[in-house]
Amino acid sequence: MASDRVERRLTAILAADVAGYSRLMGADEEETLARLKAHRRELIDPRIGEHRGRIVKTTGDGLLAEFASVVDAVRGAVEIQDEMAKRNAEVPLDRRIEFRVGINVGDIIIDESDIFGDGVNVAARLEALAEPGGICVSRMVRDQVRDKLALSFEDMGEQQVKNIARPVRAYRVVTDAAMRLAITAAPGRRRRVLRRVIAAGTAALVLLAIGATASWLLYSPHPAPTAADAPPAPRALPDKPSIAVLPFANLSGDPAQDYLADGLTDNLVDALAENPGLFVIARNATLDYRGKAVAPRAVAKDLGVRYVLEGSVQKSGDHIRVTAQLIDTVNDNHLLSQKYDRNLTDLFALEDDLSLQIAGALDVQLRGGTLARGSAHDTRNLEAWENLVKATQAYFRFNPADVGEAQKLAQRAVDLDPNYQAAWQLLAFTYFDQADLGWAQDRIAALNRARRLNDKVLQLDPESASPYWLRARLEMQPDLPEYDPEAALRDARKSVELAPNDDPSHWTLGLVFFLLGHFDEAAAEFATTLRLNPLPYIWESGFHAVTLSATGHYKEAIAEIEGASAAQPKNPFGLSFRGRIEGFAGNYASAARWFEWSREADPASSQSAVFLAQIYDRLGRVDEAINVLENGPPQWRSVPAVRFWLGLSYALAGRKEHAAAEFAAFRALAPKWTLSSTRHFWSRYFTPQFSDRISALSREYGVPEK
Repeated sequence: MASDRVERRLTAILAADVAGYSRLMGADEEETLARLKAHRRELIDPRIGEHRGRIVKTTGDGLLAEFASVVDAVRGAVEIQDEMAKRNAEVPLDRRIEFRVGINVGDIIIDESDIFGDGVNVAARLEALAEPGGICVSRMVRDQVRDKLALSFEDMGEQQVKNIARPVRAYRVVTDAAMRLAITAAPGRRRRVLRRVIAAGTAALVLLAIGATASWLLYSPHPAPTAADAPPAPRALPDKPSIAVLPFANLSGDPAQDYLADGLTDNLVDALAENPGLFVIARNATLDYRGKAVAPRAVAKDLGVRYVLEGSVQKSGDHIRVTAQLIDTVNDNHLLSQKYDRNLTDLFALEDDLSLQIAGALDVQLRGGTLARGSAHDTRNLEAWENLVKATQAYFRFNPADVGEAQKLAQRAVDLDPNYQAAWQLLAFTYFDQADLGWAQDRIAALNRARRLNDKVLQLDPESASPYWLRARLEMQPDLPEYDPEAALRDARKSVELAPNDDPSHWTLGLVFFLLGHFDEAAAEFATTLRLNPLPYIWESGFHAVTLSATGHYKEAIAEIEGASAAQPKNPFGLSFRGRIEGFAGNYASAARWFEWSREADPASSQSAVFLAQIYDRLGRVDEAINVLENGPPQWRSVPAVRFWLGLSYALAGRKEHAAAEFAAFRALAPKWTLSSTRHFWSRYFTPQFSDRISALSREYGVPEK
């Protein structure tokens, strides 16, 4: 028996409702209804009609509309929200009628005058994600209109929404109305909206690629996050007490005293993070809130925690006043509200007291060793501590001059307190980065210095996680005597055991897994990194995206790297990550273009040169690969990867004498390196035939299998 044909069509769906409708009705039903009808009659319904939309149905506080054109749908929504912002300008905050709007493009089913389908459901879920007065759209909508309308989009990441099987990539539309909303909204929400608006237009200048930098290694100030760094919401709460420590406010009126508030915040995060009974959000994930009186509940929603600690510091001479509030955001209860008036010399005792009180309020016992080691700051010398805080701030500006300045300040800190573990650790990182990024005149001498300093940290405190991060990185350097990937894996795992709340610990373990070709394990560690740091650096998102591609999730990888790079599309590391994603997907011609763009953005990078040469060789463009590696700066000649791949390129070109010379130079630089170290990686990155060919050539020129 024939069935009736179901009518379907592809359309743009707009869902809207009134934020806080129940509260408004509870305050004054008649006035709320009258004003809502007036807005509908005078603005919303006519504007939808002007843009060729059709109102499908209305509810008490919302409506569903469809448009033949997604451009019309977005343009109409923007005009409505902009006009509503103007109408609300003179209305008291608690009486404003503000709409949330969600827009999706999807295939729908038409039943009489109503519409159904996943496309409609997604639009409704996007509307729920929107800010009051804001617009949230799907990726398909963003892609359709971004070159047609003068709008900015803030990536919210993948959203797992109710009754939709697959995650939805969501974007906030940044409009004039959103800017006005940031200025006129209620104080708590104002800061949250303003933060997101600013995030959509800022870029983090980051210097990292494989084996490049350890700038993630400490919880310290970092550049403003990119648009893509906005965290997905909502997040499931961990199965143990979860807390975010907001940057303490400097109330002294002197910006030169910022270091005091920053240092206090860092120390509290470190002390709490060492407690295995807590889930503690990474320090850099909260830096975006600095200087903004954001509502604790909004922070908790953004970061996926239950408890938020906020406070302030005020210094006057040798006197210091610290206030702190611990809020349970589920019920807005203040679990702790303390004010301390102390001499500056009592700062560390104050931190110990506060850490204990926080743990007590959360009914969690601090690990015994935490306070014995001085709440993770390891010194009672105030001047040494001040030098380290300033050194960390300089370090995270991350350029040769500032890293050199950080090195001097850290050295000053250890001169003042020779047992200051954290200062020795930062000093070790500065030498490692100078070597790894080519800033050092003598790479091996700088790496050896980093190793000796790192060993000192381990002697001072074998239970600290941070020296295991750096030791694992050193053990992955093929030109060092301690090169040992299995030892690197053990040390990275040890760092996670010691500091389960540290995103750098999980990131380091993920990186070692990644370099060894264990991509499923790497993906799991990178995912944990992003949960601990919901506002990730580009390299944290980037490596996760590359690993997604390596495990066959190409579309998800592209969505993640596009989001991470949205605010800085010409960042060389974002371009390089995209190239590796394309390489793992087998799109070698596309990978070559991305690596070429990365090389244009950073021609001094030996890593981008090696990535590009690899892909050129895979495409049969061997002479171009040789040209890239031959014409680099002199310091490249001491980089093992350059010598190895130049030797392979010569071999592929049949230039045997040149190949033999390069492989001999490589073996002299990295005598312990074997083919088994990267076989798993190559087999996934290249075709089996090409992987076998480069392995055979390597063996021919003396590189051992094991």
